[in-house]
Amino acid sequence: MLGVLLNAVLLMRDLAGNSVLWHLHGCFFLLYISQVILIWLKEPLTAVLTLVQGFIALLTTSDFIFFPVLKVIGMTWIGLCDPAVQTLKAYEYVFVSLAFTLQMAGAYYIWATFRNTEK
Repeated sequence: MLGVLLNAVLLMRDLAGNSVLWHLHGCFFLLYISQVILIWLKEPLTAVLTLVQGFIALLTTSDFIFFPVLKVIGMTWIGLCDPAVQTLKAYEYVFVSLAFTLQMAGAYYIWATFRNTEK
C-alpha cells in the first residue's frame, strides 16, 4: 500500500510538473496496485509481478517494495554516523543489493504462502 501511495504522489507531481518521468511512476503505480489487488485475492502468481518489479527496479530507479523502509534506516544512519562521500557511494551498492534481495525474498514468500493456502 505504501508503494501505491508513494507512486501516486510521484505520478501527480510528474503530471503537474510536465515531467517525462510520469511514464515510469505510472508503470510502478500500476505494478503496486496490481500487487495489492492480487494479494488481497490471495493469488500465488502475484509473485511473478513482484519478480518483474524487482528486475525493472534494478534496471531503472531502485523502486523496490522495501525502499521506503530502507530509506528511513539509511537516512537515520547518515544522520547518526555522518559518513564520508566515498562511504556513501559504497553503501549505495549495498542498499540496492539488500533491496533487491528483500524483493526476491518477498516474491518467494508470496508464492509459498498463497500456494500453501491453495492446497
